[in-house]
Amino acid sequence: MKKSISFLAICFIVAAFVFASGSPSLAQQKPSMAAVDVFDELNRQAGNPTALARLLTDNNESWYARWYVMGRAKKSIDVTYFIVEKDVFGMSMLGMLLKKAREGVKVRLMMDARGTKELTRTMLGQDYLQELIAVPNVEIHVYNPASANIISAIGNIRNLTGSNHDKIIIVDGEWFICGGRNISMNYFVDPSDEPTVYRDTDVIIKGKKAIAGIQRAFDEEFNSHMVFNVTRDFFGNWSSRAHELELARVAMQSYISGMGLPKAPAGSKYADVLARYTGELAKYKKMQSYSGYDPMNGVHEYPIVVLDKHSFKGKRNDITPAISAFMKTARKEVMVQNPYVVLTPEAMDALKAANANGVAINIHTNSPVSSDSLLTQAFFLEDWPNILKNLPNCKLYAFNTVRKLHSKTFVFDREITVIGTYNMDYVSEQINSEVVVAIKSRDFGQRTALRILNDEKESVEYKVKLNQDGTPQPLFGPESHSDPKKIDLLNKLRKLGFLRSLI
Repeated sequence: MKKSISFLAICFIVAAFVFASGSPSLAQQKPSMAAVDVFDELNRQAGNPTALARLLTDNNESWYARWYVMGRAKKSIDVTYFIVEKDVFGMSMLGMLLKKAREGVKVRLMMDARGTKELTRTMLGQDYLQELIAVPNVEIHVYNPASANIISAIGNIRNLTGSNHDKIIIVDGEWFICGGRNISMNYFVDPSDEPTVYRDTDVIIKGKKAIAGIQRAFDEEFNSHMVFNVTRDFFGNWSSRAHELELARVAMQSYISGMGLPKAPAGSKYADVLARYTGELAKYKKMQSYSGYDPMNGVHEYPIVVLDKHSFKGKRNDITPAISAFMKTARKEVMVQNPYVVLTPEAMDALKAANANGVAINIHTNSPVSSDSLLTQAFFLEDWPNILKNLPNCKLYAFNTVRKLHSKTFVFDREITVIGTYNMDYVSEQINSEVVVAIKSRDFGQRTALRILNDEKESVEYKVKLNQDGTPQPLFGPESHSDPKKIDLLNKLRKLGFLRSLI
């Protein structure tokens, strides 16, 4: 695995200093450095950036925050997402970008080819993107299109599956949003309107001193050799799609502002298009309180660090060693909220080090009831008893609701919070590009930890006991509360172990 030495050298120094000795007495001692010391060094290397930061756990508010920053753009908007759906959220975002581009704002947009299939297909889905790139100050890239990598995938399947998993919006070199949410109704609709939507976490940041790290993360992927530049068709669109994007934007603005659903004039040729968008929005009763929204109301300024990771073909990986260092130097508690837990050797080693130091470990993840990934759950079904065996100080909770967990959040000693796109699996560690934001604040850390603990009220705790031979015997696990048919399917999928490092 390739790593960025210049930015994360301190993490290797910490790990080597604390854990190099094989002495049993040393292994039981607290590390001489704390997680907060690791953060301070990373922050120093980044130029000591601070910024206003707001935790975004509510789905509706997370959409309001995106709408707010894009709507106020005067100079530039940089956007990259793994998934952008062709629902009213994706289309209205494209409509907002088109509006801003026509106002003279520089727009750069990137979508992942694997995550965003409909909008990025060369012959079938790029009509809407053509409307944006018809404006001179717009640039659009597609990350790792399948058409360019089918042959190379024969030698290495990662050439086809490697993705840009980043989720970033940067506005005017002052605002940015980063976290787990893609652009789709599944991430922004209130669960009272649709019970199966995701539970996710983002952070919105305001502060010019904090932009350099996130801007670098965007630029390095946007300009990488794995992108395809969307160019204007020679004849453009035979039929303009700009009105569809504009109608989506207008409908979204009106509805979330509490002004109701717009109606098309009698005889309008676009009535059916507008009806499609208003039909979607009408189902989301809770999403009508945007008017007067201010994401920075009552927030505080904190030290922050942006940690980035390239896809497998790049050189940078600031995230994995930093997470490991935070775990190894935590003094009291490590909290991990993550949808996909398929622990790599490095992740397990870091958690074992925390456990050896007497640190309480709290892991919150999906169960077969809530997960959207059967293969991940299949391997988790195999792994979870040994996780508890190897980590006696660990409590393991699994969501027991139809709502799906998608939050990728870490809290160390209730003082260092990490929020972003990084999953606890092989794909995030070794294949995809990822980005996270680390924040130093006891107040922010405590609020994030309490939100995780609140999620655990809708969860079940998995437990084991150790047999005399040391093997773990489940007392309560996935089989105890999940559909037997799904468990049977997961047990069959466990045989596909060769896919463990690819999902």
